[in-house]
Amino acid sequence: MKTPAAHKKYPRPAVAVDLILFALVDGELRVLVGRRAAVPFQGRTCFPGTYLREDETGEGACARKIASIGLKHAYLEQLYTFTAPKRDPRERVVSVAYFGLIPTPKSLPLGDEKIDQLKWLSPSKASRQTWAFDHREILARALERLRAKIQYAPISSHFLANPFTLGELATVYGVILGREIDLSNFRRDLLKQKLVRAVGVKAVRGPKATTYQWSAKAGATFFLSLG
Repeated sequence: MKTPAAHKKYPRPAVAVDLILFALVDGELRVLVGRRAAVPFQGRTCFPGTYLREDETGEGACARKIASIGLKHAYLEQLYTFTAPKRDPRERVVSVAYFGLIPTPKSLPLGDEKIDQLKWLSPSKASRQTWAFDHREILARALERLRAKIQYAPISSHFLANPFTLGELATVYGVILGREIDLSNFRRDLLKQKLVRAVGVKAVRGPKATTYQWSAKAGATFFLSLG
């Protein structure tokens, strides 16, 4: 069978996915990084990633990779497509980056033949690593997206086991944005816009606290006073 002329004129680049996975570890925002175990850039810091197979979607490739390192994600969103011609020295590789949110992990995830020594680092410490490929740029974009997204979409609860108190939710916002949250304004905006609904109570320090779940509709936008 002859190769179609279009394939010769327009060579197909390889397509990969890269995963930027955030979690709250010991009350602080962390991102999962590892050490590249294969060439090129062997020994450098990198994100988990994999080539896209012909019979799977980008989301399917992400799910396969996340499962291979022993994790489960609560939220996953396509971030950006990186297309620099020489981002991979082996061949032309287009990378579709995804950022995901992971419930607080109980233990360190596993590695595999491409990435080992997995660990959770603060974004500031991670940014100072010696990176493989263009993963430093990917980290910067993912962190920017996360910090913007939580201000208009109900994704922050994915870091928590439902149901949550408003104090716990405010803590999540604070560690992601890197600043103190005014709890009274935060509470007022959530309740006034009917973004959360009360579902019960649970014991915290002092009296019992009301617990909530998000009630904001998917795709709905909102505004929170996060001063």
